[in-house]
Amino acid sequence: MLLRTLLLLLLIADSTAAVRAQYGKPRVPQSGEQARSQNCPWLAQGSASRVLGGEVLETVSVSDTDEGSCRFLRRQSPPGVLKVVVSKAVVASCPAGSKELKGIGNRAARCNAPGSHSGGVAMVSGRVRDLHFAVTLSSPGQKNPVKLSDVQEDALEQIAEQIAGNLY
Repeated sequence: MLLRTLLLLLLIADSTAAVRAQYGKPRVPQSGEQARSQNCPWLAQGSASRVLGGEVLETVSVSDTDEGSCRFLRRQSPPGVLKVVVSKAVVASCPAGSKELKGIGNRAARCNAPGSHSGGVAMVSGRVRDLHFAVTLSSPGQKNPVKLSDVQEDALEQIAEQIAGNLY
């Protein structure tokens, strides 16, 4: 019995060594490398480009717990920024009385982002299961408040739908 147990342990150890020899040690990204090479898990770069109206630069920061943020910056002028934040903790959200959106997660609403004094930051916020999300669309550097067109408002809601769908 002892001989069989010993033989089994040797076989397992040998198998593990063979797998390591074949595949090698997994590569661990260096500091900051993961954020540069990773794509946003909740929104495709093409969808962000469509909303912002041009080519975008993507910055992603996602944890192992599927929380984090994605930021899409329009490369051409005028600049535009689309930001997605997903967290298990409550994120900035639309205040009571904001326009409610049906069919986008739980308690989704659209508003000007809280703290946006210029009125140039549109937001959709909501929740899917235990994850809260917020999507903001802004035009930095604008001196006057930016009023989103109906097309941009619809696109922002469609983006929020995509994010909520990807969180299910």
